[in-house]
Amino acid sequence: MEQGEGGEGVNPTILIFLKAPQLGRVKTRLAAEIGDAAALDAYRRLVARQMAALPTGWSVEVQFTPAAAEAEMRRWLGEAPGRQFVAQREGDLGAKLAFAVEGAFIRGAARVLLIGGDCAELGGREFTAAARGLESHEVVLGPSKDGGYYLLGLRREHPEVFEGIAWSTGAVAEQTRQRLRTRAIAWQELNELRDVDTLADWHLVENRV
Repeated sequence: MEQGEGGEGVNPTILIFLKAPQLGRVKTRLAAEIGDAAALDAYRRLVARQMAALPTGWSVEVQFTPAAAEAEMRRWLGEAPGRQFVAQREGDLGAKLAFAVEGAFIRGAARVLLIGGDCAELGGREFTAAARGLESHEVVLGPSKDGGYYLLGLRREHPEVFEGIAWSTGAVAEQTRQRLRTRAIAWQELNELRDVDTLADWHLVENRV
């Protein structure tokens, strides 16, 4: 059994959901305040920080969109042992997440952690806590200050946690909790962190990325 950092058990596979760094197609809420070029620069910096903060030796699937951007994503992020590039499926975010989780388990993941690239506070402490949490819980939830979540960990497929969610709203985390309660799925929560969506968010972290 592969040992996780800082605790017993297997290392989860990290699924990081990213868009190709294309002008006008990333951080659109931030771009409305600072312009497309500045938002693209912020996005690139946030993703670079997040990639650098991934635990050494853990398997990583870069879940990218659009599907035609694989070569661009490989040039941008580079190759690394244990790193795969997987195109996201079409559909809403719930469908994308469920499809990615299913595929990761088919490809041999023991557990999965779903993250994005825009939480400048997400690092080794949270990854280790999530891995430990999955030793005793079906799900680990990392809530963000905007009402969404910056991390979701799963021991096995639970497609129901992605169904009927009002994505891109402040209700995402609570609706996810409701799905878990309804199905009596035990979960553990991590500390609340901040995603970067607005100029105010960016000002709080821009000197750290």
